[in-house]
Amino acid sequence: MPKTNEKDAYFFSHDCNARNDPKILALRSVYGAEGYGVYFMLVEILREQPEYRLSVNKYIWNTLAMQMQVEASHLEQIITDCCTEFAENGNTLLVNDGEYLYSASLLRRMGKVDDISNLRREAAQKRWKNQPCKADDGSGASTSNANAEQTDANKRKAKQSKEKQSKAEEKKTKDTIFADFASGDADLLSALQDFEAMRNRIKKPMTDQAKKRLVTELEKLAPGDRDAQIAILHQSEDHCWAGVFALKDDRSYQPSRSGRPQQASTGEKMDALRDLHDEFSGL
Repeated sequence: MPKTNEKDAYFFSHDCNARNDPKILALRSVYGAEGYGVYFMLVEILREQPEYRLSVNKYIWNTLAMQMQVEASHLEQIITDCCTEFAENGNTLLVNDGEYLYSASLLRRMGKVDDISNLRREAAQKRWKNQPCKADDGSGASTSNANAEQTDANKRKAKQSKEKQSKAEEKKTKDTIFADFASGDADLLSALQDFEAMRNRIKKPMTDQAKKRLVTELEKLAPGDRDAQIAILHQSEDHCWAGVFALKDDRSYQPSRSGRPQQASTGEKMDALRDLHDEFSGL
């Protein structure tokens, strides 16, 4: 198919000495400059056609005569002679095969032009494929780039969604550890959460494993005794202890009505600290 854009719509190779071609000289000898003009105007018209050919029908001579401003019968005679009389080595200026009117020379020349154009187009497409970061210039050449960018965007969205889901599941797991252990006991759950908040304040946040160890230790220290477990948690919270330990002085850690231990005296606190030191020292 011929190019129809403004850049090369009317291009075709035309030798600068075409007037001296033997076939052209024969044409000029009979029809003069008029015949020369008719011939090249027809070649220009052929250049604009699909496959560079004109369909031969009953309207062709009137149509061409209207474009060239030549009497139709006279035009038909000139073109017929170009197809039959003006020849060299069996090659005529024009060809009329009964179905199409065309120039063999134009077909040959434009075939070379189209081949070069196709090669350039293929090379350009390869360059675009090898440069995925090229911006789309509106020509459609970067469709593959747009698809690649869309694929990357979809991958990022999927990754973000997966991360959000993972965080949500992690948060659910953390909340479940204390909730499962409290088994509906609101006071115990609140004490566990207060202990966790204290750990965050002292820059020792709890992992899931730390929470599991905490509730396991609570059950060992006070099996099935929710009040004692709450008191143990309050004891560690009040002293900013990272772990939980058995109640050392019942008087110091009797739960009040609010569920929190009563404040111990200074001497009692010192005794508790000494006991804690002896426990860690293996004494």
